[in-house]
Amino acid sequence: MIKIQKNIKRLSTCVICIMASLTLAISQPLTTVPYNQMLDTADEMMELRDYYNAIEWYEKAYKESRDPNIAAQLGYLNYVVRNYKSSGNYYKRLLARDVDNLFIDERFYYGQVLKAQGEFPEALEQYNQFIELSTEEDNKVIARREIIGMQNAKSLAENEDAVVTYGGNDLNSAFVEYSPRVYNDGDIYFSAIPAKKVVKLSGDDDQFSKIFRSRKSGEGKYEKPESLDKIINRPGHHTGNLAFSPDGKRMYFTRSRLDGNELESSSLFISRHDGEEWGPANEVTSLNGEYLVTHPVVGELFGEEVLFFSSNMEGGEGQLDLYYSTIRGEDSYSAPVNLGPTINTAASEITPFYNNGKLYFSSDGYPGLGGYDIFYTEWDGAKFSSPTNLGKNYNTTYDDMNIAFDPAGDYGYLVSNRPDEDKKNMKSKTCCDDIYEINIRQIILDLNIEVVDANGPLNGAKTTLLDLSRARDEESKENPEGNTFKYILDEERSYKVHITRDGYYPDSIELNTLGLAEDFSFNETVQLRPIPPIPPPVAEPEFETVTINQAIRLNNIYYDFEKWDILPDAEKDLSIIKDLMYQYPDMVIELSSHTDSRGNKPYNQKLSQRRAQSATDWLINQGIAPERIKAIGYGESQILNQCVNGIRCSDEEHRFNRRSEFKIIAGPQEIQIRKEIMKGAVRKG
Repeated sequence: MIKIQKNIKRLSTCVICIMASLTLAISQPLTTVPYNQMLDTADEMMELRDYYNAIEWYEKAYKESRDPNIAAQLGYLNYVVRNYKSSGNYYKRLLARDVDNLFIDERFYYGQVLKAQGEFPEALEQYNQFIELSTEEDNKVIARREIIGMQNAKSLAENEDAVVTYGGNDLNSAFVEYSPRVYNDGDIYFSAIPAKKVVKLSGDDDQFSKIFRSRKSGEGKYEKPESLDKIINRPGHHTGNLAFSPDGKRMYFTRSRLDGNELESSSLFISRHDGEEWGPANEVTSLNGEYLVTHPVVGELFGEEVLFFSSNMEGGEGQLDLYYSTIRGEDSYSAPVNLGPTINTAASEITPFYNNGKLYFSSDGYPGLGGYDIFYTEWDGAKFSSPTNLGKNYNTTYDDMNIAFDPAGDYGYLVSNRPDEDKKNMKSKTCCDDIYEINIRQIILDLNIEVVDANGPLNGAKTTLLDLSRARDEESKENPEGNTFKYILDEERSYKVHITRDGYYPDSIELNTLGLAEDFSFNETVQLRPIPPIPPPVAEPEFETVTINQAIRLNNIYYDFEKWDILPDAEKDLSIIKDLMYQYPDMVIELSSHTDSRGNKPYNQKLSQRRAQSATDWLINQGIAPERIKAIGYGESQILNQCVNGIRCSDEEHRFNRRSEFKIIAGPQEIQIRKEIMKGAVRKG
């Protein structure tokens, strides 16, 4: 029986393992193999920490057996590699059938998956069930923290001054890009693996992370990235996590090695710029040790230059903590100092960035919007403040980290696995981290919409903002509990906003930001007109008026060929005539009969007369005076369809002409007859 593993660290929630998330063996052919061999192969892949291959083999086995334990394993492994959609599908099916609560712990991970996808109410339900049923105390602590994070989400800063957009495919690939840094000349440096397909565990030099440099060419475009020389990108090592000194003369970075998918070592190096190019890499031996050192950044404390970094050295608060070391001289550093419990948690704090007294970093140890959120803390000259979540836009329900700004603070970058329609995807839309650009708005242009009707505020509307210069750029907002909407607008744009609400006619407004050079707010009140309720259907009149000399066809009075006997169905119509004769005692009617065209005319004339008389006799026998009924046979003189002499027709078509009719010839000028009786019966005489 499969053993469900739940002790795997999510691959890319720890930036030091970004490279590890990509060192995946090429998939083995999934040929037809015995079920037990599928499981054995999947388990072997797990031992190698080759999670994508393990997923493929477990999926193959699951198709054979539908074993819920395999479904649980697939849910967890897809969560580990951040394929949240697939993970959620497995957990949803598994837990919907778990009436005996055999998979309690899976509810925690399902909650994590739902939260990552922004489905907060559903995530809350799973977290609460897990807390109530589970005995796994560590994850219960995390679940409570996640609940607080969701509750705090509404109060997080909107960061209207920042525009965060996908960095484009000039910088990003289907793999991971990370640690973007802006150099003093405006060039962007970052780390990535240049391979074009899934990376082998033992591959060539192009399957190791390298540091690249790219020049920004304007209009959001970048020149083709070029890798730094081998004196920086040492073959056989993963090189990344770079940072520059403020004067641009030093570049700190790490070299890492992997054992399978686990980070075996990560050490700090430094290279100096001679004005033309970067020099040889030298190890910062005084800070390295039998622990991981990663994510360096230069800052300032107590008036001295310091190096912040992240490490798992002993004596810390959690898995990865933030430390600093004072830079004493060219190759001299003080002993590392832990930033303490004000900053560090029992989880991980990573990717620090220092700018003008603020220390930015990412953490999964505080209540937050996503997995890793970006926080900041401010130095007051003696201590750091309690961390503050940087808020929305910078942070999403996914993993957000590696924030960095240019020296002037006008623009910057961050790294996120948030989905974007332009992203290239290796395995899923959220598997891999990419570089996103941050542009700080120089002026704030906003649109505030209030939706009302004739009675006042109208809750529950939906607004959709369309940038008319970029027809696909739509942003929709709904407000079930309110009637106001706010949008941040770009400069030199034309916009149209559609406003809709159930039960009301839609409306729209147009505006533009052309020529605006200062902060400006557009305040619009839109009054929607209610759609009138659809009136109930008007009941059709129960009766229909029949006037004198208007022929009424008796639909049920038919005759067999060459017969004039009254058939049983005919008595229904004759009874209606009888009742009308009683209702209108002065009414005199003509009761006529018709034949089809078969036979000769004299014969048909006589036959129709006998039929008319047969119907008349029935009424007389019911007590109607003979003088009130005039029986007339028309023979074949009034054929209603095409079946005249010489035309071949079916018996049914001929039978349509074998009919009886009546019309008022004296007495009332009009009478009322129930409508159902009249259906298909009236024709002009």
